[in-house]
Amino acid sequence: MKITVYLAASANGKISNQRNVPDWLSQEYGQGFMNISQQTKAVIMGKTTYNILAPDYLPLKNEGALVVLTHDTSARPAQSNVVFTDKTPQAIVAQLEGQGYSEAVIIGGTATVSGFMNARLVNELILVVEPVLFGAGLPLLKDVDHETKMSLLDVKKLNDHTVQLHYRLTT
Repeated sequence: MKITVYLAASANGKISNQRNVPDWLSQEYGQGFMNISQQTKAVIMGKTTYNILAPDYLPLKNEGALVVLTHDTSARPAQSNVVFTDKTPQAIVAQLEGQGYSEAVIIGGTATVSGFMNARLVNELILVVEPVLFGAGLPLLKDVDHETKMSLLDVKKLNDHTVQLHYRLTT
């Protein structure tokens, strides 16, 4: 299964500000976020990301699969295609493949991305670099125990201030 990470980051590499409020994201990031979610029809995220998006901003409405990693698997989902799970990345991939999905996108956050990176399941990274610096916030990765080399596939200027970097992970 092809797994792509699609995230925005500050110019100093933070994927969220200390307030955990996504008011720094460009409209172009939002459009790309919706497009890749519609393309893959399988979206993986952590519970904090879900709490920010639900119920009004979830990228799929009662279609596809929205997998939310959480220890609270008894939580009540905002819509029928949301699944709360505490399974491993490998088990999540197997579950999605069993449902017929051939690709998925991870949209946040640090723990979720790091878990899939440690399991060496991520194939591509699309990073939208926004023109902001955070003194504190969430890093892209935490406790990832290996070095990963990447090959640049594409660079796009999304607006006057925002760029998108698209990488394939090579090791």
